[in-house]
Amino acid sequence: MTYHQNVHLFLLILLFSSSESIHTLAPKKAPTERLIPIGSTTALECEPYTSANATWYRDKQVIAVVEGHKNAILNERTPRGGEERIPDIGFLVIYDVQKADEGIYYCKRANDSKWGEVFDLKVAYVDEVSYDEKIYVEPVIPILGRPLRLQCPIPKAYPPPKITWTVNSLPISHISSDYYAYPNGTLIISHFSYHHFGYFECNINNLAGHAAVSTFIDSRDLVATFESLKPTFVNGCSAALRSSLFMFLLGCLVTSGAVLIYLICAVCLLKPGRPRRVLRPTFWSRADPRLGPGFRKAVVPLPDCFVNARMLPPEAPVAPPATA
Repeated sequence: MTYHQNVHLFLLILLFSSSESIHTLAPKKAPTERLIPIGSTTALECEPYTSANATWYRDKQVIAVVEGHKNAILNERTPRGGEERIPDIGFLVIYDVQKADEGIYYCKRANDSKWGEVFDLKVAYVDEVSYDEKIYVEPVIPILGRPLRLQCPIPKAYPPPKITWTVNSLPISHISSDYYAYPNGTLIISHFSYHHFGYFECNINNLAGHAAVSTFIDSRDLVATFESLKPTFVNGCSAALRSSLFMFLLGCLVTSGAVLIYLICAVCLLKPGRPRRVLRPTFWSRADPRLGPGFRKAVVPLPDCFVNARMLPPEAPVAPPATA
C-alpha cells in the first residue's frame, strides 16, 4: 500500500468517526419519564452532581449551559407572579412549562465528558372546551319512559382525563340508580321520567386541570306517548300493590262488597213463602223468617203484625201460682 493510499484511508476513517460522533450526540441510557403539569416549574439536575460545568441538550440540540452552582434558565423565562425563584444549585430550571417544552433532555459534564441522567419530559394539560361544543343529547327531545343518552365533548388532554357527571350539582351516585356513566363520557338514563330533568354537567379532570360543560333539560320539552306511559303506569301499579295501606283498603272493599252481594241476593232472589195476614201491605224489603235474626233487624226493623193501625201491646206476664 502506497503512502497516498494510507493518507486517503486515514482521512476516510477520521471523517467516518467524526460524522458518527455527530449523529450519536445522545446517550444510550433509557430515559426517565417526568410528568409536569402545564404552567408549573421544574428543575433538572445533571447527576451525579459536581461543581463542573454541564451542557444541556433537548432532542440533540444545545439549549443551556450550567456554570458551577449557577442555575441555567430555559429561554430566560421568569417565574409567574407570586412564585419564588429556585435557589442557585446548578439546575436547569424551566419556568411556566408549556407543551412545546416536551422532549428528551440530557446533559454532558465538562470535566469528564460523560453523560448524565436522561429525562423524557411530558406535559400534563387539559384544553378548554370550545364555546360551540355542547353536550350531545339523543333524542334531542326526551321521551318519557324511553332511554336518553348524553355524550360529553372531551377536549384534548394528557394524561387521559376522568369524566364525572353531576345532576343539579349532585353526583349521580347520590341521586338514583337509573344513571349509567361510562369512561368515554357517555351517560345513559334507562327510563327517562319527570324526576330526571334538570341541570346536567360533565367534568373533565386530570392532574393538570379541569374543564366542564353543561346543559339543561326542561320538563316542558318532554314528549309523552301512549307507549311511553305504559312503563310508568306499570311501575306505579307495582308500587301501589307493595303498599300495605293499599292492601288493607283493598281487603275492606272486598269484604264490604261480599256482604252487600249477600244481602241483595237474600232479599231479591229468596222465594216468598205463604203470605201472612197483616192489616197493612208489606214492602218488598220486608224480612223473611228464613233470614237470620241478625239480618231481620238490619233490613226491616218494623213488626210483622198490625191491628187497627196500632201495634199490639205485649202480653202480660203470667203470675206464678201462690204457695200456701
